[in-house]
Amino acid sequence: MKIAVIGGGAAGLIAAGSAKGAKVTIFDHSEKVGKKIYITGKGRCNFTNVCDNQTFLQNVVTSAPFLRSALSKFTPYDAVDLLEENGCKTKVERGRRAFPVSDKASDVIKALNKYAESNGAKIKLNSNITDIVRTCDGYTVYTSDGDERFDRVIICTGGMSYPQTGSDGSAFAIVKRLGHAVIEPVPSLVALTTTEDFSAAEGLTLKNVSVRTNSIKPIFGDLMITANGISGPIALTLSAYSAREQFPYKAYIDFKPALTREELDTRLLRDFGTQLNKQFKNALDLLLPKSIIPFIINMSGVPSATPVNSITKKQRARIVEIIKNFELNVTGTEGFNRAVVTCGGVDVKEVNPKTMESRISRGLFFGGEVLNVDALTGGYNFHIALATGYVAGASAAAEDNE
Repeated sequence: MKIAVIGGGAAGLIAAGSAKGAKVTIFDHSEKVGKKIYITGKGRCNFTNVCDNQTFLQNVVTSAPFLRSALSKFTPYDAVDLLEENGCKTKVERGRRAFPVSDKASDVIKALNKYAESNGAKIKLNSNITDIVRTCDGYTVYTSDGDERFDRVIICTGGMSYPQTGSDGSAFAIVKRLGHAVIEPVPSLVALTTTEDFSAAEGLTLKNVSVRTNSIKPIFGDLMITANGISGPIALTLSAYSAREQFPYKAYIDFKPALTREELDTRLLRDFGTQLNKQFKNALDLLLPKSIIPFIINMSGVPSATPVNSITKKQRARIVEIIKNFELNVTGTEGFNRAVVTCGGVDVKEVNPKTMESRISRGLFFGGEVLNVDALTGGYNFHIALATGYVAGASAAAEDNE
């Protein structure tokens, strides 16, 4: 059994290792395998989230039901065991996020590479795939170095995020020629841009705030202000849930989600009462970070030099409303170059979730981000690549695959 694995990332390496007994060749158009893994988790590689499958699926944004079978066959605990068995010591940190003990993504790559090579996988680097054609007895893979026939093919080429690492979406054209529908790829887990100019507050991290839209419930956590928008954990989560939203759309920040409007009004009265001789522009320091205060004042319509002892109940209600419902006009994202993951890819309706085999072209399998499956941050996306790649490899090597 000859199997071609297209792509030497997490999904491709684990697919090559799990295709036991087959003659496997990995093709990668970069100069080394696992190039994208090097930057995962800021170079530390959060490779899975050690939780039960139900919790895991609650963190999958797109096509969660499709993953049930793959997760049952390759759990987060299996991921930890596989890396440990192949020389990568692991640890679990806050939020159940698993990392290599060394905090080096390179150790994860070494372990996955060892796993692939333990099955005798051959790796061809700097190999550009120009086409894959189905034949009467398998597939012919055309590369920059020539062509070769294989019994089965596993496509693990990734999506379009961080294209400089090799996942540039070029394989989608080949996938389409093989008869598959591709859901339009869009950036996910990415900073959002707004019409508001926040350059005066750039770099500010807001702790324990929430953000929502008219169609997405409040997301709680930390938010970072960029010169032209928002980033940080809850902004990335918002980008995942709103990946298919039509731009522009409105988002709303609640700077004090732990307080009701009535409680916030009481807090304002108390703060103003201790600063009766101060101007409005200097009276919010106890409540909000200094660099965000000018934006609140500007939106409130209350002159910044107004003495706090002359601010009316109506004006105070307006201030409270802005702090609880600070409006943003979201115009787009920072694009694939900054996106952690891709939303979109091979339509999973055309893929057997039990085997990752194409329902259209027998002997063709998929693994990883090339599929239209994506999740929130926390190791979920990396594990999706591992689980789908593992199942694809094992199924492709099985003589009696469905």
